[in-house]
Amino acid sequence: MSETTVRGLLHVEIKEAADLPDMDFSLFGGATDAYVKVKLDGAKIAKTSIVKDSTSPVWNQSFYTFINHIGEKLTIEVIDDDVGKNDCIGTHEMNFREFIDNGGEFEGPVQLMLDEEERGQLEIALRYEPYIREDKHVISRKVPGCYFPLRENCRVELYQDAEHTAEPEHEAITTALGESYIPPGAWKKVYEVLTGATKFIYITGWAVFTEITLVREEGADTRTLGEILKDKAEEGCAVYIMIWDEYDDMIPSLVGTHDTATADYFEDTRVCVKRCARGYADSGLSGDAMTRLIYTHHQKSIICDSPSITEDDERLRMVAFVGGLDLTDGRYDTPQHPTFSTLLDKHAAPDFYQNCVTVRAEAGPRQPWHDIHSYVEGKIAQDIRRNFEERWNAEDDGSNELVYVDEEEFNLEEEYQGDDSWNVQFLRSITSQSCQFSYLERARKLKTERSEKIEDTIHSGYTHNIRRAQNYIFIENQYFLGSAHVWDGAEHIPKKATNLVAIELVRNIIEAIKLGEHHSVYCVIPLYPEGVPDSMPVQEILYWQTATMSMMYKYIAQAIEEEGLDTHPTDYLGFYCIGVRGDEIPEDLAEPETDVEINLREKNRFHIYVHSKMMIVDDEYIIVGSANINQRSMSGRRDTEMAVGCYQPNFLCEEGQLPQGDVGAFRKSLWVEHMGEMCEEFENPGSIDCMRKVNEIARSNWEKYVADEYEEPLQGHLLMYPIDISQDGTVSALEGFENFPDTEASVLGAKSAVLVEKLTT
Repeated sequence: MSETTVRGLLHVEIKEAADLPDMDFSLFGGATDAYVKVKLDGAKIAKTSIVKDSTSPVWNQSFYTFINHIGEKLTIEVIDDDVGKNDCIGTHEMNFREFIDNGGEFEGPVQLMLDEEERGQLEIALRYEPYIREDKHVISRKVPGCYFPLRENCRVELYQDAEHTAEPEHEAITTALGESYIPPGAWKKVYEVLTGATKFIYITGWAVFTEITLVREEGADTRTLGEILKDKAEEGCAVYIMIWDEYDDMIPSLVGTHDTATADYFEDTRVCVKRCARGYADSGLSGDAMTRLIYTHHQKSIICDSPSITEDDERLRMVAFVGGLDLTDGRYDTPQHPTFSTLLDKHAAPDFYQNCVTVRAEAGPRQPWHDIHSYVEGKIAQDIRRNFEERWNAEDDGSNELVYVDEEEFNLEEEYQGDDSWNVQFLRSITSQSCQFSYLERARKLKTERSEKIEDTIHSGYTHNIRRAQNYIFIENQYFLGSAHVWDGAEHIPKKATNLVAIELVRNIIEAIKLGEHHSVYCVIPLYPEGVPDSMPVQEILYWQTATMSMMYKYIAQAIEEEGLDTHPTDYLGFYCIGVRGDEIPEDLAEPETDVEINLREKNRFHIYVHSKMMIVDDEYIIVGSANINQRSMSGRRDTEMAVGCYQPNFLCEEGQLPQGDVGAFRKSLWVEHMGEMCEEFENPGSIDCMRKVNEIARSNWEKYVADEYEEPLQGHLLMYPIDISQDGTVSALEGFENFPDTEASVLGAKSAVLVEKLTT
C-alpha cells in the first residue's frame, strides 16, 4: 500500500468543451445540459455545475482536492443532466501513476469517447502536488482553500463534559502560563454569557430544549433555559434561535429534537425561533419529508455580545461557543458520569435521558454523556456570527432583521496579546442551499457541484493537520467510518463514504514504520452508536465501522511484516470506548420492574456515550466542533457542520518535541478522566511505551466492566473496544463477546438490505 497509494493535492481545472453531441431530443427545443465529474479509482473527487442548453459549454471551474488513493485510473466524465436520468456523453481515462511519473502536470484538450465513438473534446488542466513527509515541520497550520481566514490573537477555553471540577490529579498538569490546570465548566460559562448579554443572543442547534437547567448546584439560578432566554428578550436583547426542523409535527419524532415543542414554547414571545429543514439537492426532492429526515442541521453554537474587559474601550465584545454540546436534555454530565446516583436530583425528569435501552426515568439507568466544547473570543467570534447570519439570510423571508453591528458599538478589532494567545480558523460543512455566502470573492474558492456552492473545509482541516502530525494523534468522535475507496475484501463497499480521515491516519503510521520511527493514533468512540443496538441503522453503521478498522489494521500489519518488526498493529493504532460501573444506588430509587431494568440494576454498568467531535495533534493543534468522522459530516453536501481549528503560536511542536501549552494540558485532563491518573508515560503519547500503557489500562478496565460480579472500581473509564486484532490485522469479535454486553447486538454489525447507504454513512 505504501508504494502504490498516491498522497498529495490535485488541482483540477475544467475549462470548456467543444463539439458535444446534442442530447436533448424533446419537442420543446434546447440542447445538452452538461456537467463534468472527475473520479480517481472510482471515487468522485470533483464535480462541476451544469451548463444548460449548450454543445460547447464553458465552466472555468477549479478544484483543490486532497487525495490519498491507490492512484490507478483517473476518469473524467461529461454527463447530460436530464429529467429522470443522466446520460453519459463521453469519458476520458488516464493512468494516474503515469501522469505523476511524467511530471504531474497537464493542460490542454482531451478526447471524449463513448463505445469507441468520439464525442467531443474537453479542455482541462491538472497539477499534482505530492505530500512530502520531510516537510511536516514547515507545513502551515492554516488550512488551505478555506472560506474563513486564520484569526490571530484570540482566546480559547476548552471543555470536557457540561460540568467539571478539579481533581487531585490535575495538580500535575500545568497550563501555558505555568499555572496548575483547573478544568472549566461549559454550562456555567454558557449561563454567565447568556445572562450577561445585552444586545443579542444567536443560537444554532440540532436540538434546543427549553426545560433544562444550566447550573445544578445548591443556591444556583433555578430558571430553565427557556425562561432565561424569554427574560433576556423582555429586557430588550434580541434572541434568535435556529434549530433543525425534524418535521415531528407531521410524524412522530425519531430522534427527540423537541423542535416543535421549542417553537411552541416561544410562540407569542419576543424570542424568534426558526425551524430549518435540511434538503439535499442531488435527490431533486428537497421538499420531500424523507429527504429532510435523512440530513440535518447539526451545527451547535452560541454567539453573544459581552461587556468590555478593556479599561480604555467601553465598546461591547463578541464571544462564541462551538462544539458538540447541544442545549438539550441528556447532555449535562460530569467526568464521574453517574448512572443511578443523580436520578433523584440533577438527572430527574425532565432531564432524564436514555436512548439506548427502554427503562423508566424513576428506575434508570440514565445514559451517561461525554462531550467536548469550546469558547472563543476575538475576531474568530465574528466569523461564527457571520455563519449565523449567512444561514439566517438563506432561510429568512425578511420579516426578522438581525442586529446591526458597527464599530461604534462593538470592538470589531479586539485582539488578545498574551503569551498564551491562540490562532483560530473557522471551518464548515455547508452548501449554498443552507447558506447565503456573503463574501463573494471567498466563495469563488469553493467547490461548485451542479447548482450549489459547497464548503467542506472541516474535511480539509482534518486531512491537512493529520498530514502535519509528527508524534501522535488523539481522536474522540461519535462515529468513525470512511475511506471506502481503499477498502479491500469487504462484501459491500459504499461508493460515497470516501472521506480521507482513516487512510490519512494509516499513512502516518506506515511512513513512520518505514523510517524506523513510532507514531501513535488513539481513537475513543462509543461502544455502539446511539439507538437500539440491534436495530438496522445501528448495525449497519457498525458494519461500516468494522470495515474501516479492518482496512486500517490490515495495512499497518503489512508494513510491520515488510519491515520485519516484532511489534503488533495495536502498538500503533488503538480503538477504545468508555464505561462506568458500580455507581451508588439511592435507597429510595424505584425498584426495577422489567427484565432490562433488573439486569442493568444487578450489573450496575453502562457505556458512556461518546458524543465528542475532536482531534488533537502533537499537543499543539486541536479541532473541536459538531462534525463526526463519517461522510454525512465531512461531505459538505449532507449535514451542516461547524468547527474551530486552534493552536497557540508560542507553543508548537518543534523538532518532534511536544509543547507544554494549553492543548497538551487539555489532552492530559481528558486522559485523567479516562484513565484515572497522570502517569509518566502519558507525557510522551507518541511512544510505544505510552501506547502499551494505555492498552494495558483499557484491557484491565474491560475485564472489570464485563465481570459477572462487580468487585473493584475501574481505573477511570477507558475500555478496550471489544474486538480482537490478529498479527496480520484481521479484525474479529473478542472471544466470548460476539455481542455487546447486556444486549443481543453484534459487535461487528451487519449490512442492511433495505436502508439507503447515505443514511448510515
